[in-house]
Amino acid sequence: MKGPWEDLEERIMVAVYLERGYVADVTVASTRRPGLCRALEGMPVKAVPSTVALLFRVCSAAQECAARTACEQIAGLPPTAGEQSRRQIRVVLETVREHAWAACIEWPRRLGMAPEVEAFAGIRSALRAIDEGLPDWPDKPMEEEKLRVLAQAIDRALSLEGRVWEGPGALHSWITVGICPAAHFLQKVWDEDLAEFGRCSLRPVPDMIAWDLDGALAADVDHRFVSRPEWEGDACETGPLVRMSGHPLVAELWQRYGNGLLTRLAARLVELVGLPVRLGQLLDGLSGNDGVLGIGGNGVGLGQVEAARGRLAHRVKVEGDRVSRYQILAPTEWNFHPRGPLWRGLVGRPAGNADLLQQQVGFLVVALDPCVAFTVQVT
Repeated sequence: MKGPWEDLEERIMVAVYLERGYVADVTVASTRRPGLCRALEGMPVKAVPSTVALLFRVCSAAQECAARTACEQIAGLPPTAGEQSRRQIRVVLETVREHAWAACIEWPRRLGMAPEVEAFAGIRSALRAIDEGLPDWPDKPMEEEKLRVLAQAIDRALSLEGRVWEGPGALHSWITVGICPAAHFLQKVWDEDLAEFGRCSLRPVPDMIAWDLDGALAADVDHRFVSRPEWEGDACETGPLVRMSGHPLVAELWQRYGNGLLTRLAARLVELVGLPVRLGQLLDGLSGNDGVLGIGGNGVGLGQVEAARGRLAHRVKVEGDRVSRYQILAPTEWNFHPRGPLWRGLVGRPAGNADLLQQQVGFLVVALDPCVAFTVQVT
């Protein structure tokens, strides 16, 4: 018999069904299961955050932050302002890394191009330098040069050369120059008239009151909410597109192309370019509330954090000093809901060539960015 620690390799499986030249249906299935949460049950609550950090290879900083917040609420011991800011900074560093991996490694692979390993390595080196200075911060101020090095590494990776994307025209000029793989990827989207590909009407994950989210999770005895979350009967989405929707470039692209492929990809790049500024604000003490939303009391803790791919929540319930129930609501479950962006954005559209459609759906999945591997099948 397999234990809860086994078979942790997970994937998203997308199947597109064609009929009479149109997309008739789309199924989105996941092998992601709550086994990992069950593995945490029975564990001393004080051991949970460090264990969570070891278990998750993707977005481990965000996972640990949410876990620590939930566990601290139970103990009634909130972190110091400096420690809370350090956690937020590490989540932002992680978000930079995840976005940079997409732009430098994943996107070129989708085009059959060589990944920009050197560019990604430069960003990763800059991130490491900042992270190494965090234990002594804020007693020892972070050198501003480290932030400049990070901003310059991102600029080089995207071949910006100081450009500012003030509007769609500036973005298109950068795309047509096409020096870096990210620009090539967006050029592919532009050339194949895919700017609106996947466009649909979908509400963002709301800023839920902690008590409401706790109630939904507490009632989730069959794991349906954590595996197929809805709010007020609707599938929702979370992530860079939602966070960047107020940025002037993203807002204008959304007005022209909706939440289609071009807008989604641009939102990721816009956030990546702007994250060094966010880091500077956090290092200057302008901390937000990320990661501290929760409840506490009655042996229950709830931590939420904006991870690279979107809103992440951990809920822990304890009996004595041990975990009796652990739940994780991850952004991938919001964004890959069976009636979420893929289904809404694809059903009813002309199919064209099946092989080409398979590639295009793969682009859309990459833009939605699951935290696990995925497959796309068109029949």
